[in-house]
Amino acid sequence: MRQRYAFFCGRHHRLFGRDDLDLEDLKGEHFVTFSSDQIGGSLSPLTIFRDQQGFSGHIVAASSSLEEIRRLVYCGYGIGCLPQHIVRDDLARDRLWRLPPQDGIADVEIQLLWNREQKLSLAEATFLDELRRYLEEVPLEQRLG
Repeated sequence: MRQRYAFFCGRHHRLFGRDDLDLEDLKGEHFVTFSSDQIGGSLSPLTIFRDQQGFSGHIVAASSSLEEIRRLVYCGYGIGCLPQHIVRDDLARDRLWRLPPQDGIADVEIQLLWNREQKLSLAEATFLDELRRYLEEVPLEQRLG
């Protein structure tokens, strides 16, 4: 499946609530980002976007945890790129604020991978079977909530 990422800031950030912003206003802001947000990483489209647009803010925190990135953005440590469908509730509750560009930053492919040759425990095999069944039966729009 494909996740669309966009810039957000938290309620405690100075840009929160501002409708008069454009991409230029974000270029010097500090970033909170994922550990894989680097060239060659799974989130390299985010890195490439910032580089192509001339963003000069410092990365002030990085984590492999989506929840940790979301918490740091909410607390105002910096702006961050998050999957749009993940933060819908945060936007509705005024915990996060959507920043330009309005069409988002990049689409990132999410894929399910496993080693077919590896012997799985009963719990692992059951989990994989149920996850594959879910992905086959539940439409993408419904999975993205």
